[in-house]
Amino acid sequence: MTRPGIVFISLSGIALFIAAAILLINSETLNPQQTFFNIKDPSPVPWMLHGVVLDLGNKGDYDDKSVESPIIIKHPDAGYIMWYRGQTYADKTGRIMRATSPDGMHWTKTGIVMIPGEDYEGDKIDPMSVIYEDNTYKLWYGAEGSGGCACYATSSDGINWTRYPGNPVLRKTTGSWDNEGAGGQHTVIKAGNKYIMYYKGYGKSAPGWTFYGMAESTDGTKWGKKGKILSPDPRIGETTIVRNLYAFKVNDYYCLMFTMSEYLNLFLATSKNGRDWTKNGIVFFHGQTPGGCDEKWSTSPCVIPEADRVRMWYEGGDINGRVRTLYAEVYKDQFLKAFMNKVVPAPEN
Repeated sequence: MTRPGIVFISLSGIALFIAAAILLINSETLNPQQTFFNIKDPSPVPWMLHGVVLDLGNKGDYDDKSVESPIIIKHPDAGYIMWYRGQTYADKTGRIMRATSPDGMHWTKTGIVMIPGEDYEGDKIDPMSVIYEDNTYKLWYGAEGSGGCACYATSSDGINWTRYPGNPVLRKTTGSWDNEGAGGQHTVIKAGNKYIMYYKGYGKSAPGWTFYGMAESTDGTKWGKKGKILSPDPRIGETTIVRNLYAFKVNDYYCLMFTMSEYLNLFLATSKNGRDWTKNGIVFFHGQTPGGCDEKWSTSPCVIPEADRVRMWYEGGDINGRVRTLYAEVYKDQFLKAFMNKVVPAPEN
């Protein structure tokens, strides 16, 4: 019987030959006619690491414990704007805070912009996506109520927010696969005249598992669920819990970058239509940045593709549980090479 593993399929003949050669060198027991890779194999993406770009606040500040879940947009007139969740040792509240930057590297904090206070929000709220259009900032954020739900707010300046009176805008559905929680973690992109939300959901039918679902909306508030679009697969070494996803587009591809429990690295999945996905494996490993600020995990990515490069801000956790926002970038042509990788279960004989 073929031993369990991952089939790492390259669409490039040259890459396949090189991959097979590497396997032959590194493993005497591996069948040379097979290309099995472990889920933890090295990333093919040569990221340029810049380390911490938004650090913890001073003792007593509302973000002296964590600066996490960064969401960044490039404003046409105001440079880069970040919203993030700040937490302090003084209480358990997770607040949405804001910072600005002329270049995405050097940031100035501007303070708290939203504090949880509604019943459906619980103690913590997380910025998940911001879209700026028609002179309005549109924020989708995660809340703790109902096992995790998605909420919506708008602002004219990105500082003073008005919650949508019909919140939550996406929540669990009785009798469905997501009947215990839906939308506490999510990501929203605009595709033509509609909004697409990818969200984490879970239910009683699969205890201990989480999945990614998809929903669509024409106004960002009324969502129609479209079912599961991505599931964890232990056959390829994945755990049963996926989390911290972010959606973006590169050229004509939809991309999802996400993490999963135990392997707190960054994984990639790609799609041509936003509905049918190919898993491309790990594209970023934690613990690479000097200083140990992401020694324990690298999660909650936010990605902005620009002319010749892909820019990524992400949450890094150190061995003491302190969380900061870090930055890395890669040339776009190098990032696109990861699309050639396809991770699928090994065939059983």
